[in-house]
Amino acid sequence: MVRLRTPAPHHVAQSKAEIEAAVRRLAPFHHAIDLPFGLSTFVPELSRQTRERTRLQTFLDHAWKDILTACGGSLKGKSVLDIACNCGGFSVQAARSGAEYVYGIDIDPHYIEQANFVKDAAGLQNVKFQQFDLLNLDPSIHGKFDLVLCLGILYHLENPVLSMKRIAAVTGDVLVVDTTLMKVPLINPVLDRWPLWHMRRVSATTSDAKNISTSRWRPDEFCQFAPNGTAVRSLLEYCGFAEIVRLKPTAKGLESRYYSGRRATFLARRQSSLTSNH
Repeated sequence: MVRLRTPAPHHVAQSKAEIEAAVRRLAPFHHAIDLPFGLSTFVPELSRQTRERTRLQTFLDHAWKDILTACGGSLKGKSVLDIACNCGGFSVQAARSGAEYVYGIDIDPHYIEQANFVKDAAGLQNVKFQQFDLLNLDPSIHGKFDLVLCLGILYHLENPVLSMKRIAAVTGDVLVVDTTLMKVPLINPVLDRWPLWHMRRVSATTSDAKNISTSRWRPDEFCQFAPNGTAVRSLLEYCGFAEIVRLKPTAKGLESRYYSGRRATFLARRQSSLTSNH
């Protein structure tokens, strides 16, 4: 795959005081990431919502083992693309899991600033973060990645089909889609027979928003589409993935939305060779 030119290094915070000051300046972070000196990006008094503490660990407990299995048991020697990387928690996990190269993109500059701070504080040399629109992904420029993480973004998109085609084009083997699913009371099991999308107009985000750690990119009213599980499968099949598995939430202590079915993780591979106990 093609490596993008790495920009000049950021200032690397060395001391505990420097890291603590940067965390407080950039907070809140959406991922609770372990940092040197026993520090974390999660600071309770600066947090806006509980998920800033639970989001990263919930996903790791729920899906990371299956992701590694799908990638042959390890990320060693693998290239990883983290789409809508936010403050970089999943990219950091991929790097710490042995990935050779990790490329995290997000449309919002503040999240990229957070991610670059985390990268520098953690001393990660094989990770690159860049402000970038996923619709500009191009295999002739970026190459193809062994593993692509599409976590918490599908249900935010105005153009989910076009966006997923762009994502699929740079996926060499494994694509992971973690998404909120549409909610239809009572008759939901019946409607799951068909691939459906729930359109929603969402207000612009203000600086005092509770969900500022995930919605900062939305300065204007936005139209987005939440799928049901059947729509996710159908879209992945349309984009050329041969095997698709919806992971069951078997781990204890996950966020309740995984157990209720309002949130789900789909593991897709180009070739029909995925092995899973689910």
